[in-house]
Amino acid sequence: MYKLMLIVVMTIGFFYAGCKGQEGPTKSGEDTEMKEEKSEDVVSEIEEKVEKMHEEHAKEEAIKVPPEIAAELWSLIQTEDYREHWKMWPGKEALYKGPTPHGALLTTYINSIGYEAVLKKENELPPGTIIVMENYMQDKTLEAITVMYNLVPFDPQHGNWFWVKFAPDGKPMKMERDGETITLAGKVTECIECHSVSSSGTQYIMTNPK
Repeated sequence: MYKLMLIVVMTIGFFYAGCKGQEGPTKSGEDTEMKEEKSEDVVSEIEEKVEKMHEEHAKEEAIKVPPEIAAELWSLIQTEDYREHWKMWPGKEALYKGPTPHGALLTTYINSIGYEAVLKKENELPPGTIIVMENYMQDKTLEAITVMYNLVPFDPQHGNWFWVKFAPDGKPMKMERDGETITLAGKVTECIECHSVSSSGTQYIMTNPK
């Protein structure tokens, strides 16, 4: 829709500029220059409008995309029934001891797209990789479900990972940061900063396969 709007606006602008340039015979070179300047002004005005549209569109996407992706991602992992059909992280069993800031106990699953790449200890996991980590309290109560989704081209500067921390009911959790309430979905600063120092040899992955 955005691209279509941009094409329509530009087409109208150039058509208008062309029409202005064809209005009657020119009396002198000065008249021609004036018409060319007017045409350039019209094009410049159209470009400014398109740029403004782009900025507004980008702001709208920044607000609505992460929650939408999170909802679709939750639906996907439930539909695929990851506990039954995905494999656990290589070398890990259910309820292994977990590090901070995740749960005291963890169970980690990975879809087939990323599983072989993990076994091969590849430097980057392929697009479409989904990692689901269940976070449990010491008494084995499910506290949260953290998910990493390699979504190209979501965030090229940080491996294209989409991060989300779900409550057990599937809603993205929130936290307070600098006096603001932050939804833990999308480009989550805390996740990116922690995982940027990879300990496994694979970008943004902390758990070593065995």
